[in-house]
Amino acid sequence: MGRIFKIVLIAYCFLAVQALLAGCSNDNSVKDVKKTYLPQNKETPERNKTGNPERMEEFKGVEWSKEDEEKYALYEGSLDICIDHDNGGAYYINWGYDNYLYYWKDGKRKLVLDKWVSQICYMDGIIYCIYDKTGKSYKEDVYPSYEGVICSVNVKTGEFKKLSGTKAKYISVCREGIYYRWCTGPEAEKQKNEFGFYSFNDKKVYKSFSQQENGTVQERYGKYAVVYRDGAFCLKNLEDGKEQLFIPASENPLYTRICNGQCYYTSLGKEKIMSRINLKDGKKQKLSDVFNVNNITQLNNSNYFYLNTGTSGQLYVYDPVKDKGAETDIKDTYSNPHSGYMVEGLCSDGEYLYAVVCNHVIYSKTGITGFVVLKADGGEVSEVWSSLEYYNSKNKNKK
Repeated sequence: MGRIFKIVLIAYCFLAVQALLAGCSNDNSVKDVKKTYLPQNKETPERNKTGNPERMEEFKGVEWSKEDEEKYALYEGSLDICIDHDNGGAYYINWGYDNYLYYWKDGKRKLVLDKWVSQICYMDGIIYCIYDKTGKSYKEDVYPSYEGVICSVNVKTGEFKKLSGTKAKYISVCREGIYYRWCTGPEAEKQKNEFGFYSFNDKKVYKSFSQQENGTVQERYGKYAVVYRDGAFCLKNLEDGKEQLFIPASENPLYTRICNGQCYYTSLGKEKIMSRINLKDGKKQKLSDVFNVNNITQLNNSNYFYLNTGTSGQLYVYDPVKDKGAETDIKDTYSNPHSGYMVEGLCSDGEYLYAVVCNHVIYSKTGITGFVVLKADGGEVSEVWSSLEYYNSKNKNKK
């Protein structure tokens, strides 16, 4: 879905988000409290006093607990795949075939919902998603084009509910409700964004004027949220609203990703630099390797990170202890890796890696999209199951 021109559009989206972040950084307060619901968000007294994150005290780390992690967990919606955090396995949209929602675990698949949904995210036995009954909002050459109303699916009973008639293109779910974002497409003459929150408590939608308080663009670590302030990144305490600077604007930071208590981030200057900061003690280290931090995936009891490469039939495997990485071929693939086995949307339930693959050399209308399950052991990665193989064998099609 929406994979044509995706490389160009991802670049467009990056520039648009950076511009929006810059615009939001000058006014991060809520303009109308009565119309805005921001769960566990308080005013930020440190920022109000200093006005400049660079003047905050030196970052020396924050505390983390499993209880906080569960209480403030935030699950981001995905176009293609989401993980069952309770039972393992993955839910996926069967793009290119019936476009329905399926569940895979231990080599078995089952139909969960016979409707065309998107932005799927799982929490406590429920899939949250957006749904457009007509399907008319979908444009094959625009990403993201699909928009819909906010809905839910009970994965055990199959019960499908419309939660709100508010249109959204992105969603994330937490214990208190659903964050959403709606935006115009890249072809629009005037770009518009709308942010809001659907409360589980009173079943109402509250619009927000602040992107930084919206979970669709947030990363969390226990009771802290990563927020962008005037070119810098801060950790915001979701209980009292206090903020701590931990990546200064002088480093020109771009994206961040938290793994095992370490925050990995890239800085853009004369050259691209990769660093990591220990969130428990504040110690910082410059890395010798550079990779896409947005794409880090890790398995249980593994020291390795797995990342998309954009290269046919390969993943990038990184060892954070040795600070070394290398590309590795995916073995036993149903699709010929030398004819365009492009991996996207990599994620994990701790046991397996899950991804979407495009079986073509370049993004084109003739490409076939499939869901794949990968088994990884250090630098060894092999395919376990593929919807491409399933459907072609079922229909007696040849590779």
